Amino acid sequence: MNTALTEGHSPSCRDLVGLLAQTDRRAAYAALALGATSVAEVAELTELRPPAAAAALQKLTDGRIAAYDSEKRTYTLLDDTFRLAVQAEVSVSGRGGGDGAGSYFRRGRLTSIPGRAEVRSRVLAVVKDSFEPGATYSEAKVNAICGEWFDDWVSLRRALVDEGLLRRNESGTAYRRV
Repeated sequence: MNTALTEGHSPSCRDLVGLLAQTDRRAAYAALALGATSVAEVAELTELRPPAAAAALQKLTDGRIAAYDSEKRTYTLLDDTFRLAVQAEVSVSGRGGGDGAGSYFRRGRLTSIPGRAEVRSRVLAVVKDSFEPGATYSEAKVNAICGEWFDDWVSLRRALVDEGLLRRNESGTAYRRV
């Protein structure tokens, strides 16, 4: 099994449930967990036809539950996917859940910036964790990080500054996490 997650944000718990809602994908996941590493092995263990096994593996790979090594031509599960999704869920909604912040994330990205102050604060705190404490960031780097979270990176950057989570220097060229 592989412990490194692929680039980008990890899938949310909702994304993972959606990916595994289909029988073929669950069967392919189980086959990988039992040690299968190829389309042929997954097809054999699951009794899926090879094209169906390949399609299920592709969906698991696209969803960052599994990884494909093109040199070895093998599939492996990404061990950290579920742990990171649960950590993100707890970070967004708290252990008691239900504060509404989790509904603003989809596929590891923001869908919008909440209007309600308390929910907005929790959502922005998740984004703030993308910035290292004490590090100085150029405006371009802040824009790039915010763009990974949200298409309207300008509004996200402004919200982080307005909420006091990032501090901009007087010339507006450098930022620091507060």
